[in-house]
Amino acid sequence: MTHAVILAGGRGSRLGGCDKPLLPLGQGTVLEALLKRLRPQISKTALAIRGDQTVYDSYALPLLRDEFADCGPLAGIISALAWGQSEGASSVLTLPGDTPFIPEDLLHRLSPGPSFAMSLGRTHPLVALWPTNCLPLLRGHVQAALASGDRRQLAVRCFAARLGMRPVSFSDEGGDPFFNVNYPADVEALATRGS
Repeated sequence: MTHAVILAGGRGSRLGGCDKPLLPLGQGTVLEALLKRLRPQISKTALAIRGDQTVYDSYALPLLRDEFADCGPLAGIISALAWGQSEGASSVLTLPGDTPFIPEDLLHRLSPGPSFAMSLGRTHPLVALWPTNCLPLLRGHVQAALASGDRRQLAVRCFAARLGMRPVSFSDEGGDPFFNVNYPADVEALATRGS
């Protein structure tokens, strides 16, 4: 059994500070467009957020608050795996909260994990299928990185390589299915791409 967790704890600093999943898209938000594509693929979905975020409190989704502060996306992945284990899931699909155009067969193509998506020559280590039993290894990895002061080890790619995650190409999608919002030009592109 696989559950999904949308990683929504980013600070949107390259956009002046914002919750990117709540950016407008069509008649709704980026998050709503992502959920629309995700829900037919999976039975349970949660949001991984920072401990200080309250903007998602009105959403009818489990809110998973970071166990480790200031560790970047790995903190959200730890929360995702811990929730998945508590729910009896053998794996968890993670997705950034600013990727509204994911393929409708994403989970099927990433299975079996551990695996991550690639498109147009770029890797997307946050669009990934993680076995929940790797949680102790990930916690140890983060604790060691924090103790050493080597923040480069907090890059998701480092842990993905340690886990031996398999890349899965989505370059046949006709455009980037993992388009995400990082810069003002990306916000403008949302309006033209639609949902």
